[in-house]
Amino acid sequence: MTYVDFAAVYTDRPCFTEREVRLAFPGFGDRQLHHWQRKGYVERLRKPWYRIAKRPWSQFERWTVANRVYAPSYISMESALSYHGFIPEGVFHITSVTTLHTREFDIGKTRYHYRNVKPGYFYGYDILEHEGAAVRMADAEKTLLDLLYLNARHRTADDFEALRLDRVGIRGALRPDVFADYLTLADNKALVQRAKSFMLWLHDHAR
Repeated sequence: MTYVDFAAVYTDRPCFTEREVRLAFPGFGDRQLHHWQRKGYVERLRKPWYRIAKRPWSQFERWTVANRVYAPSYISMESALSYHGFIPEGVFHITSVTTLHTREFDIGKTRYHYRNVKPGYFYGYDILEHEGAAVRMADAEKTLLDLLYLNARHRTADDFEALRLDRVGIRGALRPDVFADYLTLADNKALVQRAKSFMLWLHDHAR
């Protein structure tokens, strides 16, 4: 198989594994993939994931890669706060929630962070689709609940104020009934108290 034939299939994919290639091209050997990697045609992201080296990176593709190379996971925390417009600044790393161990690693120039949660807390994400790729992204309610759940130190009005969250934007997007349902599912008394403090801060004088 030539690289032209290979690239015709994989240029449009954010990433792929050796196994996927072998299933598509029976008889394909790892040596060929490694040869193309040495030639600069293919780049290794994280074992066993690769991508076509010349393919440009977009933010959506970085999210897709985040979901795939350490799964199961979904985008949350600062990355989701930025996506939903709840913080004023952009985020130059990607933070995800996973049922696997907490991990950090670099792919290219991007830092990928993964925060561990128990399997029963792995819910509350939407599937975003773009050009044939899909991303699991925390919805507005779970983004905020993850923030409170994974940062137990955030419990007072001053703590929430320091996060520079957009109160108006959050109030406009937040579905109180969904947030309450997620909080019930979490079954965590300390989290309930932090959530109550957060809601009091959020609606304080309707600022």
